Amino acid sequence: MRLDIYLTPGEVVPGEIAERTVVVLDILRATTTITHALNNGARAIYPVSSIEEALRLANTFGRDEVLLCGERKCLPIEGFDLGNSPHEFTRERVAGKILVMTTTNGTAALSMTGGAARVVVGSMLNMGAVVAELVRSGGDPVILCSGRDRHFAVEDAVAAGAMATRLMEERPGNWVLNDAALAAVALAREFGSNTATFRNSESGRALLATGHESDLDFCAKTDTLNVLPVLHERNITLSQVPAS
Repeated sequence: MRLDIYLTPGEVVPGEIAERTVVVLDILRATTTITHALNNGARAIYPVSSIEEALRLANTFGRDEVLLCGERKCLPIEGFDLGNSPHEFTRERVAGKILVMTTTNGTAALSMTGGAARVVVGSMLNMGAVVAELVRSGGDPVILCSGRDRHFAVEDAVAAGAMATRLMEERPGNWVLNDAALAAVALAREFGSNTATFRNSESGRALLATGHESDLDFCAKTDTLNVLPVLHERNITLSQVPAS
């Protein structure tokens, strides 16, 4: 059994993820927000790379159906309906809506997963559900960290390491890890995937500087949602979580 972690999207080699399940992490904050929004009733989320693409896609659906969401450098995009703080994505705001989202890191990472057999959106919130699915489905999974501005982000790495550790505990066997996976597991053991680690990260400091301190606590919550967001044909919806 093989488990690969990519600590930045730039490390992805399409042939190495072909026909494998890829879990995408952008802990601060896109994949956390996506998971939370779908749990609160959003109908589907379309991740796109650019503001221009988001505007074009929203117009094809009709603005009554769609909420434009996203950020650049932690700040909401001018003219958009929502930013990227999970606190904005309440059931009252998003239930029944199609969300078109563009963020600095997370949606770009999702666009790098072409050729994968399945693409799952992971976060601390739904880590248990993601690990349970990886145990159930078998195979050789990949965990892709979104990073920060194309560089390493410690919050994604420790979350990936925590996910890898849980997977190996719940699906014991002869696991072969790439170097990044070995490093991520060690980082998770050393620092933990918690609010303190997130606050000390570059991403965390940027969120503190822009007034999003409460997002750090929210994004560190673990196993609060038993949901499995899956990217398929350009949009993310909830997949059925098998009964345990």
